[in-house]
Amino acid sequence: MKLTITDEAATKLRPFFEDPNAIVLLDFDDGVGPFSKVGVCSLNQAFQLVIVDKDEDIHDYNEKIVTELGDVYYKGYSDMYLDQVMQLKLNPQNMTLRLVGNSSGELTPVLNVIDLRKNN
Repeated sequence: MKLTITDEAATKLRPFFEDPNAIVLLDFDDGVGPFSKVGVCSLNQAFQLVIVDKDEDIHDYNEKIVTELGDVYYKGYSDMYLDQVMQLKLNPQNMTLRLVGNSSGELTPVLNVIDLRKNN
């Protein structure tokens, strides 16, 4: 699996990857794991980026994608909703991030970034 981060999106995300105490998660917000706001199993198919402290339990995020900025962890079973080739892009109209797949098109039109670090 490949995830490319455009230069514009990288500018927005770089501080998270440069923090040695942070982990970046591509979270399929389906109610599984301690960072889901859904709380129970859901049919939601939205992804979000969740930034957590490196000492958090991320055992549900058992796969990773190596990007030019650093590793992005995700729940392995959620790869059925991802493309093999994807991009994180910045929408210049509203300065939000988009997750776009090579074959599926737009996977998440507004990719929220949720910073859950304790000392950010």
